[in-house]
Amino acid sequence: MSWPSVIILAPLEERSALEARIRSFGVVPDPATGSERLHWQGYSYYFDLSGAILVEFEPEEVEEITARIGEPYGAYVSCQSMDAARAFLGRVLAGFDGLLDTNHHDVLPAGEFLRLLALHPRWDWRRVPSTGLRSSAAGGTGR
Repeated sequence: MSWPSVIILAPLEERSALEARIRSFGVVPDPATGSERLHWQGYSYYFDLSGAILVEFEPEEVEEITARIGEPYGAYVSCQSMDAARAFLGRVLAGFDGLLDTNHHDVLPAGEFLRLLALHPRWDWRRVPSTGLRSSAAGGTGR
């Protein structure tokens, strides 16, 4: 399976703060791909911090996001594995007040995403939508 990817969404006026938060992990340019990369805690990551990822959204998706947070900025994050994604997102989203698009039909407030990760530490959002977790019994699916 391909690397898990997500889009971190923030109000446009918070773009520089989100970029600084992500870059604080040691993100560096990758001349080979034109994106940026990170090697952290034994994992690899690729980023597109240009905001251009929003062109891949349907107009109605952008409207929905705009209604929730104002004009959006999106940072694309590709992670080597689900463990890598959980490790990075658990750190970068702590205290973040934006949204997280799982790239699999879920756009969740960052705090809700982190809460679900805490309740279901093995959750693979590529296979199980957040609604499947909420409706399951305690300790339910997410594997």
